[in-house]
Amino acid sequence: MSKKLIAVATAAALALSALAGIAPATALPLASSGTSFLDVTNETSGTGTAADPYLEAVPEAGTVASASILTFTVSSTSKRKAASVTSTSGIKLLDAPGDSTNKYTSASGSASLSLTTTDTGSLVFYGFPTSTTTGIVTLTIDGDVTQAYIKGVAGAAYAIKSVTAPTSVTPEGKGTFVAVLVDAFGNTVTTGELAVTVVGGGSSTFADEAAVANKITYSTTSERHAGVLTAGATAGTIAIQATLAGTATDAQKTAFGTPVRNYFTTITTASLADQITALTAQVTALKADYNKLAARWNKLVASKKAPKKAVATK
Repeated sequence: MSKKLIAVATAAALALSALAGIAPATALPLASSGTSFLDVTNETSGTGTAADPYLEAVPEAGTVASASILTFTVSSTSKRKAASVTSTSGIKLLDAPGDSTNKYTSASGSASLSLTTTDTGSLVFYGFPTSTTTGIVTLTIDGDVTQAYIKGVAGAAYAIKSVTAPTSVTPEGKGTFVAVLVDAFGNTVTTGELAVTVVGGGSSTFADEAAVANKITYSTTSERHAGVLTAGATAGTIAIQATLAGTATDAQKTAFGTPVRNYFTTITTASLADQITALTAQVTALKADYNKLAARWNKLVASKKAPKKAVATK
């Protein structure tokens, strides 16, 4: 599906703004005048405006080709003229598509291009989004400005960004694990799940917030990837391993690096009384260490080798 975006004629914009008595905007998309036209193809949906940006999936495969990225075709009355293209919000621009011999990776591209229209006024360049934040591609030819708004659609879960977990729970108590999963470009996703293995802790169990055993999945209710550990009655140590399903391809690893797809932690289980006993023992040990230092200091004070007063022991 193809849509036309009509360029702004800067001179016309200046004239109109002068009549209105206001300063001109730097770029006015979809103006009714202009001499350059921008045709965008391969988009999934949208019209390219701020209210309805082109939607296009981020190229998570690790390579890009013209069939899977946006193609920008320019027709202009400005022949053999310099053309400037810039982009925002992580939109990558390419002056040629990737193919079997020219393998651009999804990490290729830049935020600006300097090109020249042909002797017929035509020009073709390419681009792809890397972020789910709406960005703008701005084309300037001989004073005419055209803008297209583009928003990326997040890819599949590629890596575990983080996991928030408790360090301890009481026997038969519960602890919540919250994971953040991202696509290959680091966009947070609502897809993907973690398979969880629980070792130790007697009858300890794990389930997601929908009570599916041994899973961390995304909940539309809490709007997060989460799971809950229910500790067994026996005090001790519980080991938790969570693994993101699937594997990264060689092309993805080349473009984005090897993803973190495994998480491991240990959790201690002890009753409140046991925790108080352990803390009391720690305090007693700290007092003993302090008293040893205090005794040494006081000995120096008594021998007048230290210029300060003695300190009290605990």
